[in-house]
Amino acid sequence: MNVKNLVLGVGIVIVFALLLWQGIEAFYPSPEWDDYCGDVYQPRTISTEKTSEFVAETEEQCLLNNGTWRNGYCDYYYECQQDFDAAQKEHSAVAFWISVIAGVIVLILGFFFLSVEPVGSALIGSGIWAFVFGTVINWQNFTDIWRFLLLLIAFVLLVWLTLRLNREIKIRKNGKKK
Repeated sequence: MNVKNLVLGVGIVIVFALLLWQGIEAFYPSPEWDDYCGDVYQPRTISTEKTSEFVAETEEQCLLNNGTWRNGYCDYYYECQQDFDAAQKEHSAVAFWISVIAGVIVLILGFFFLSVEPVGSALIGSGIWAFVFGTVINWQNFTDIWRFLLLLIAFVLLVWLTLRLNREIKIRKNGKKK
């Protein structure tokens, strides 16, 4: 592979990565923290001409002001943060599946264009990137067992894919099948 094809291949992978990310954001945008917690009222400070100081709050004052008393302090963002976290978790799961589906499609396309370098290799690389991107986005939602299984499956598939592609290249070079 010459330098021109290497640069073009890397360019295809990078542009695909940006395309995937921007496509998800354009059609299924990430939740915004301000949409959930932007209008939370915090009656925490009192200002005088000389100073601005924090009010020592009690649990009763906290609850009266719609806060949640947690470990000795008033958390005004607790409820909205729970809603935001739930929305973020759902978004991450959908983005994972979109990335996996896009990755499978692009990997298959890569096989069809494998003889056209660097397009085939770059599409295969883009498919692998889609899997990585989706997994990273949703990593926090996976249990340790699922993380291990996903990495094991990815490892086995990559080794199998590498062996298969190199075998086909060797067959083409030698002109015979084993």
